[in-house]
Amino acid sequence: MDKLLKVLTDPVSNRILQLIRVKGEITISEIISSNIDVPRATLYRKIDKMVEVGAIQIASTNKVRGQIENVYKIKDIFIEGSGDNQNNLKLVTMSLMAILGQYESYFMSDNADVNRDRLGMYNYNISLNDEDYTSMLKDILTVVDTYQSKKNSENTKLRNLYLLSAPGGEV
Repeated sequence: MDKLLKVLTDPVSNRILQLIRVKGEITISEIISSNIDVPRATLYRKIDKMVEVGAIQIASTNKVRGQIENVYKIKDIFIEGSGDNQNNLKLVTMSLMAILGQYESYFMSDNADVNRDRLGMYNYNISLNDEDYTSMLKDILTVVDTYQSKKNSENTKLRNLYLLSAPGGEV
């Protein structure tokens, strides 16, 4: 569980995961050509670690000039729990603490301006069956991926968008 958390909170791994999500399926060669600006050896280690912890999986393989090239995809949009609720709670707590740390850094800076930077928090209580809920999440990710793949301009700002999912109690 700690290994999965490290992958999910690692900035380089996150950039790789976002690229894979936008593309759907991708090879290491395609990641390198996307100017992700990560040394090749680091990229291979990060990919191996992401496969090991179950964040991504090998979707298929290609034979390129006698070599086998893996094609990677996101394993699932849900984090799989370990079956041990103490470890699951630890994963969620550490993830929320990482997010809290980003907010703390933001608010401690001299130029923090929530209106200019459009900080927001939204909470929706939605009653859906598992199939509709999964479909809705995939639709949301499709919309976010559309904007994430836009080219940067001089007026762009890096923004972190978090989508948290938690049970809402009895219906």
